[in-house]
Amino acid sequence: MTRPAPAPRHHLGFVATVVICWAAAGCAEKPYLSDGSATSAEVGYSRDLAAATEVARQHCARYDKVPRYLDSSENIAYFACEPR
Repeated sequence: MTRPAPAPRHHLGFVATVVICWAAAGCAEKPYLSDGSATSAEVGYSRDLAAATEVARQHCARYDKVPRYLDSSENIAYFACEPR
């Protein structure tokens, strides 16, 4: 019975590079509306609160309101949607 030939080493370096790039891209994801209503917005984000605020602004604008930052947890920013 013959064994399959081992993968060339240069393929392992390529795979490692792809995995590292994929992991780095996940850390820099764009903020997104996790949950929202006419009175609130919860925005998933990664390090950039200004970008999260923009997502909340766009959401609250649907109700002719503006966001007010309330609090944040590890990766969710909480906003109230208040009248202009």
